[in-house]
Amino acid sequence: MKYLMVASAMLFAVSVPAFAGENENKAAALRALTEMFDAQNVELIDELFHPDYIQHSPSIADEREGIRASVISMKENGMKPQREIARVLAQGDLVGVQARVSIGNETAIVGDIFRFENGQIIEHWDTTQTEVPQSETANGNSMIDGGGDVDKYVSNMDLARNTVNAIEFFDRGIAGDIETLKRLFGAEYVQHNPRVPNGTEPIFGFFKDSDGTLGNVTVHQTISDGDLTMALVEYADWGNAVIEIVRHDDEGKIVEHWDIVQEIPAAEDFAHGNGMF
Repeated sequence: MKYLMVASAMLFAVSVPAFAGENENKAAALRALTEMFDAQNVELIDELFHPDYIQHSPSIADEREGIRASVISMKENGMKPQREIARVLAQGDLVGVQARVSIGNETAIVGDIFRFENGQIIEHWDTTQTEVPQSETANGNSMIDGGGDVDKYVSNMDLARNTVNAIEFFDRGIAGDIETLKRLFGAEYVQHNPRVPNGTEPIFGFFKDSDGTLGNVTVHQTISDGDLTMALVEYADWGNAVIEIVRHDDEGKIVEHWDIVQEIPAAEDFAHGNGMF
């Protein structure tokens, strides 16, 4: 029943033409990451970020001043990010970005989700995971390579179907419901989680001792664009915040998967009181 209700809501939500500002929001999100954050141009903060900006990144203080202080501190300490953008999705007032970010000798995969209001970023979530080199992954893939086409035409009905399938995959499948996984997987399954081999059987094996009750999962945000769906997911029992990305085939089956896993810090370690979600 829950997924039927989600499907009905999604069909209603996408039964109108694409949100008018999606391309503009994508461009603004990329400017925030590359021109403001990476290039450390704090003059852009008031242009790109809403006066009531809400921060969920654990180590950055709230509001515009939190961003300003973080960027200035990085600049003063000689920390210069280098960013390789992998995927950019937009739907409605949300934009999601997956990227590889290097600072000095450290490289991480970062997922960012931005919410826009009146052309400015009003809220931001992210997760960060240290990159495992491709030569060391269990599947031979890097954590950001692979497919996905946000410019592919997908009907409103199929976008809604993809969103519902992705939510069910995160909510029930990754929590250990094998029958859900079997129903949602396509003929191929390309894996980018560095610990898991390609194909469906390793996933089934990973959850073979589960009764389908693992995870205590909450899907907080979703973005479906082209053949991709991105979501911010809380796995409370595991203490993880994860930005998940899946690629769908033409029937909505899940054929490729990326994730960016971050442990949720203790409440006293946050730079604000907003939490990660």
